[in-house]
Amino acid sequence: MLASHNVSSAHAGVAAAEWDFALQRMGGHFLQSTLWQRVQAALGHDVVWARDEQWMWAGAIRAGHFPRYVYLPHGPTAATTDAMTTALAQAVEAARERSLDFVRAEPAGDPALPALIVAGANPGKAIQPRWTWILDLTPDEAALRRGLSAGHRGAINAAPRRGLSFRRSSNPEDIEVFLALQQRTAAAGRFRGQGQAYHRAVASTLMPENAAALYIAEAAGAPVAAALCFDFAGTRYYAHAVSDPETGRKLQAAAPLVWQMILDARQMGAKRFDFWGISPAGADASGIAPHPWDGFSQFKRAFGGRAVERAGTWDLGVRSLRYGLYRTAVRVRR
Repeated sequence: MLASHNVSSAHAGVAAAEWDFALQRMGGHFLQSTLWQRVQAALGHDVVWARDEQWMWAGAIRAGHFPRYVYLPHGPTAATTDAMTTALAQAVEAARERSLDFVRAEPAGDPALPALIVAGANPGKAIQPRWTWILDLTPDEAALRRGLSAGHRGAINAAPRRGLSFRRSSNPEDIEVFLALQQRTAAAGRFRGQGQAYHRAVASTLMPENAAALYIAEAAGAPVAAALCFDFAGTRYYAHAVSDPETGRKLQAAAPLVWQMILDARQMGAKRFDFWGISPAGADASGIAPHPWDGFSQFKRAFGGRAVERAGTWDLGVRSLRYGLYRTAVRVRR
């Protein structure tokens, strides 16, 4: 039975399936779902969760020697500021019961910032991007096409002439195609992304549930680009992408590959396409130093859509001495 306001004990392990219905009603993020809890368990993390009628959160314990903390990706989710305040307090209590040093939270929605102030939270090391780019999928295909930049439209139109074809896979074994392309990218000195164990855990957990799909662009029978997406509650999330540093770039495979993901999501009934992370609004026009995400942020913005700012990543101290030492170490490393 759920309590209405009082702090209650957190539970260990993956939550029951009913959790996802409640999360959808509150407008929560995929990374708070039982599906993502299962991914964390597959990666060897202990999962904890708690909920009430007005709030809910799930997290994975990062239990190395130092620091030890629980991370709530895009959580807690709450209906009001008071509910968010209670959820954060409950997360701190759960961390205290497990002798953790702090809670790392990314609370969602309008209630987030006021509740973080009440809780005395400190800005933490960013995990999930604070800014994302959202494309509304409810207009028809012609309207979506008009929202494309000229460059993206040209690459999409030219894809058949360049011999590109695209396929969607729900077979976890096909993640090896992604990993092979990732190795080529890393060998060329470019972005490495998440490790192989992570991608294999994601694929083996989510793809059989139709919660993730791998899109592969091929030319002359060989893969030249690939992208992994997540599907949850009417949103398709553009999670990970990789392209052959030579052939993929030459054939401009990335834009038509994402376009196929967008069209398929719309056909499946999704209402939003979340591009996941972009550089902060105005960063590329600040006149200071280029943001490291400027390139792929421009790529994402060129599909049309709008920027959405979230609360960001915050820490709530639990064991004062150890958390203080951790913060000092972070400042020294900077």
